[in-house]
Amino acid sequence: MNIPAAVLMVIVIVLPNPGHQQADPGPVTAPQAPTSYASGQAPLALIYDNPPFADDDDAKDLAAMLQQSRYKFRIQYVGSKSDPLTAEQLQHAALFGFPGGELEQETAKRDFGHEIPLVQNYVTHGGRFLGVCAGGFVIGKDGFDVFPGKVDSYVGSPGAQAKDDKDQAIQINWMGRERTVDFQDGNYVQVAPGTPGVTVLGTYNNGLIAAGVAVHGRGKAGFSGPHFESDQAGDSKVNNLDMDFQLVDALMS
Repeated sequence: MNIPAAVLMVIVIVLPNPGHQQADPGPVTAPQAPTSYASGQAPLALIYDNPPFADDDDAKDLAAMLQQSRYKFRIQYVGSKSDPLTAEQLQHAALFGFPGGELEQETAKRDFGHEIPLVQNYVTHGGRFLGVCAGGFVIGKDGFDVFPGKVDSYVGSPGAQAKDDKDQAIQINWMGRERTVDFQDGNYVQVAPGTPGVTVLGTYNNGLIAAGVAVHGRGKAGFSGPHFESDQAGDSKVNNLDMDFQLVDALMS
């Protein structure tokens, strides 16, 4: 279930107060992100790779983008039955990435019952969560609960440009400019006006948020409904890595 997205005007709201702060959940301590470069190593990104929830190819696309970013992330794939996510892995990570895949919001709390408390604690203590397409669908209260507001599919939202879940090109407003992006059943987030700690980077044609970052505890969570890391948009070729890099910069700052 790669899920939907939309375009309009982009408002960038950066409010200093963490608006989605939770009580300290316990003993797992995550490093402040971005991690220190004192060791001389690039920061570590854990990429969730657990088909069908997180697709192999989408995981590789997300990893390639992060490696090309200015952070030059080291990549470790996690989440399979043979390599389940652990608190120890997260303690050494600057970012946890959840790529596109096939999932259902209605069963997310059950499907990711092992991962949710680990990731919530990680982000609360300073880690970073990045969800793309399917990963964006589980960023809210029905999943990992690290981003405020209502999360739903762009397809079917009022006035949506995308009428179905097929891979296609749509236009979004990205920081004041119209951009063509690859979309396949991506999500949106609807945040109440004035919600603190939220940065909106992109909106669909109907004004719903297509990409953004929110403060959560001492950490941050970000998402994109469209696939900026893909060079395909239906039958069109697009290159939107600059948008991904701006999203990562907002997430890691």
